[in-house]
Amino acid sequence: MVPSRSHFIKEMKDLNNKVERMGKEIEIIYGNLVLALRSNKKEIASNIVEEDKIINDIEVSINVDAYLLIAKQCPVASDLRRIITALKIANDLERIADYAVNISKYIIKSNVENKDFRDVLVSLAEKVINMFSNIMTAYRNEDIKLALEVCELDSQIDDFYKEKVKELIKIGKSNTDETAEAAIRALLVLKQLERAGDHITNIAENIVYLVNGKRLELN
Repeated sequence: MVPSRSHFIKEMKDLNNKVERMGKEIEIIYGNLVLALRSNKKEIASNIVEEDKIINDIEVSINVDAYLLIAKQCPVASDLRRIITALKIANDLERIADYAVNISKYIIKSNVENKDFRDVLVSLAEKVINMFSNIMTAYRNEDIKLALEVCELDSQIDDFYKEKVKELIKIGKSNTDETAEAAIRALLVLKQLERAGDHITNIAENIVYLVNGKRLELN
């Protein structure tokens, strides 16, 4: 017997709730990442690495639920689009969390003692948090307008990234080996944050697809 429509709606709501929970956990992780970058405290960074296990578990649960929904419900095109979107967004969320983990591992292994470098990293991390918060609101409300506005924020992040890369390379070339090494490490962190912004833009693309079925290349 084919499950009822009301049963499908409930299971789809549960799936969306898991995606939103995943987003909330990542917001916490990035908030802690800012604290770790600002204070250079390895304990905070270590906690972020541990918290990533929660993200991975939620993603696995989303994947299982999504495939079971497809198998049991034989969803029509619009419903299938919702399930596929949840899967794709969960994948992007997991990647965004991974970037925070990579940065945390860098903090654990190295010291970011140069305050100017730390300030640059914190500034970009805060921009990513703002962008991420907005995209999760756009997902929750199925708000295409907000999703597209988030893409404009990604352009600002890209511009900031390019500007700071030039500055850090210049600093690295004209200072001591120790400062040059610190500049290179800061560049690696900046790249992780810039990639997080790209995955947030991927989520924006999937929100557009969810709402109207259109595929847009916003990156």
